[in-house]
Order: sequence, then structure tokens, then C-alpha cells
Amino acid sequence: MTVKHILSTTVVCISAVCSQAHGVDESLFPGLSTYSDEAIRLHGLAQLYPGRVLFEAPQLTTATESRVATRVEDLPRAIKYIRLYRLDEAKSVLAAFQAHQALILDFRFLKSERSAIDLFDTFATTGWTEGLTPLGNVPEQMTDAKLSDSYTLRDAPVIVLCNRETAGPFEAILHTLQQNGSIIAVGEPTAGRTGFYRKVATGAWILNGELRPDSDTSLVGHGFQPRIQIPLTAEQSYLCYHLYEAGTDIAQLLRQEKRDTDPSDQTPEHTDAPIQTDEVLQRGVDIIAALQTLQQQPEL
Repeated sequence: MTVKHILSTTVVCISAVCSQAHGVDESLFPGLSTYSDEAIRLHGLAQLYPGRVLFEAPQLTTATESRVATRVEDLPRAIKYIRLYRLDEAKSVLAAFQAHQALILDFRFLKSERSAIDLFDTFATTGWTEGLTPLGNVPEQMTDAKLSDSYTLRDAPVIVLCNRETAGPFEAILHTLQQNGSIIAVGEPTAGRTGFYRKVATGAWILNGELRPDSDTSLVGHGFQPRIQIPLTAEQSYLCYHLYEAGTDIAQLLRQEKRDTDPSDQTPEHTDAPIQTDEVLQRGVDIIAALQTLQQQPEL
């Protein structure tokens, strides 16, 4: 065999190996040879296990446009409404209203790296953290919170509003509190960001630890499921929340009673377009109203 034949055979062999990279014909999958087996496996795992393999940094964006940690509003039926922006600064405000019997906490669009175990202590029943289960590599501060021995006696659970933008380890806390009757959540399932990740050689981030509400329940990629679910489009979810941020009086975001007026008086220049009702907030108000009515019923 001549040198020319040897070189020709070598080229053919190399071509065959390259064209069958990862067991498939590269002519059908151009560029496949540039991916390692690990990279392909991670993409497969990402499809099989949503939220457990990420291809960008998993840090949550905690910045907010609000200059305050919370905003407090008075609603009908003696309801206190608290919108949360930063968990790390909200504890004093929540403590001030922990004994208020008609309370709505708005967690929509809230992202936080904190588990906030100590923050929710005043709204929970004794021993509520016993089921919380750290799995894998979880930062100690997630489960090291010091809890008080006392808790607030309430006639009704706290109403918590959430949506798909509610994200952080505290999602596991919300699940636990709803399970033991301390809260009633209203809105959409949360983001499912209760995990902690490590970066691998390919640049991807894989799940390395998780804070679970109990040993058998994982929220990663699925999120916390509110008891009262209200399906909304992304546009509806954004508008009903951010109208308040734009300066709309929160009372105008609740259902307005229909008034009988003479149609002839409604000239185009004097007719105001109706403001979209915040359906999630409205449902929270309705639940509290129903519970108050039941409490006022005389015993038989």
C-alpha cells in the first residue's frame, strides 16, 4: 500500500468517525460534534426535569423600583393590605400588623433569595417548621432562623396573593403555611425557585440543593399551588398589579358597583374608561368578607 493510499484511508476513517459523532449523522445535525456528551446530557435533563438544569446564572433579581420595603393600604371591611417589595426589610411592618384580623399580603412580582422563616413566624401555628426539609447543599441561613415560642391567635387565616413571578426559597414556606391553615393563597402558581445551584464545566447550572416544604414535595420547576387559583394572561397579571404602581387609587382596582345613569348624560368627552379590576385582589377581599359573614352568624 502506497503512502497515498494510507493517507486516503486515514482521511476516510476520520471522516467516518466525525460524521457519526454521538451516534448520529453529522450531515443531518450540523455542528453536533462541537457539543460534548455532558452538554447533550444536560440539555436532555433540562427537558425531563424542568427548573433543575439552568443555562444562565440562577441569581434572582431582587432590585425594585419602590423606595420602601412595603406599602400599606386600608380596604373596605377593615382590611389591611400590605404589598411587599423587599423581604429583608419587611419584618417590622408585618410585626406591627400581625394581630390585625383581616389581612392581605401581596407577594406578586416579589423575588427574594431569603427563605424568610423568621418573618412568617408571627402568622403561623406552633411547630410549623418541623416539616421543612433541606435537601442536598442548602445554605445554613435558610434553616437557621430563630423562631419565637408564641404565635398570634387569629379568627381567620392571612390571605396571600401570588403569581408566576413570585420566586424564592420562601415559596416552600408558603406551601407549609397553607397546608396547616395559617394562610389562604390566591392567584397563580409561583415560579418554583426553591433550589440552589452549582456551575459545571460546560457553563450550565445544575441543582445542588433544595428547600422543601416536606421530604416528599419538591417545588422546583413547578412552584407553590395557591388554594384559590385564578388563571390570567401575562398582560392581565401585569396590568392589574402595576396600575397601582402607576398611581391608581387601590379602591378603584376593586369591583365597582353598577350605577343607573341616563345614557344621554354620558357624552364621549365625559365618559371615563373603566379601570380593569384586579381579580386576584378582589378575590382576596371576597374571601375575607365571606369569613366575616360566617363569624357573625348566630350559633344554633
